Amino acid sequence: MTSFHDGAYPMAALSALVALFRALVAKGVFTREEAVRVVLDEAVARAIQAEAEDQHTDGRASAEINRQSAEILKFIADKL
Repeated sequence: MTSFHDGAYPMAALSALVALFRALVAKGVFTREEAVRVVLDEAVARAIQAEAEDQHTDGRASAEINRQSAEILKFIADKL
């Protein structure tokens, strides 16, 4: 895979997730507030997990991934 593909797949997944949540909100399955709350709850869980893993020296890579995941989830919640 090229470096372009490395970034393209996560961006496509992010776009699909935002589209899915918007469709669910439009259909009335979720209210906007419920969808944002679900995504932000997961972001908080990821951030807490990253903090816990950061206290262990061998969990630095996964802690960074969880931090990035939390930031992505906050971004998604902001776009809903």
